[in-house]
Amino acid sequence: MHEVTCKIAIVGEAWGEHEERQRAPFVGPSGYELTRMLDEAGIHRADCFLTNVFNLRPRPTNDIENLCTKEKTGSGFPSLKAGKYIQAQYLPEVHRLYKELGNLKPNLAILLGNTAAWALLHNTGISKIRGTVVESTGIRGLK
Repeated sequence: MHEVTCKIAIVGEAWGEHEERQRAPFVGPSGYELTRMLDEAGIHRADCFLTNVFNLRPRPTNDIENLCTKEKTGSGFPSLKAGKYIQAQYLPEVHRLYKELGNLKPNLAILLGNTAAWALLHNTGISKIRGTVVESTGIRGLK
């Protein structure tokens, strides 16, 4: 019998203080909460690929808007929030994410929040899509 492995990618926003220190995603309080929820769902954390849209900590405060500008970057991405566009210098992080997921080819990508939906679905209306399933034949932005 052939065993099928379900590859799950979990995509968060950016590093917090603990993640920055350890240079790994979901190792601080959000990681403990994620592990608890995965356990509750019967999913082993080790069976998941964990990453963030931005593998860096937004400075000076831990707020994603610190990576934004009011100027459109011409990148094809919508604003992350009204009138807030990711600065061009941070777009390589999004391309790194695309490469990671393109190599993994997950069966399921769980997007945790508006920033992950922005990067992978080019959709910033998280309240309208929260809890829904979006079928895809690929990750938007990957060619």
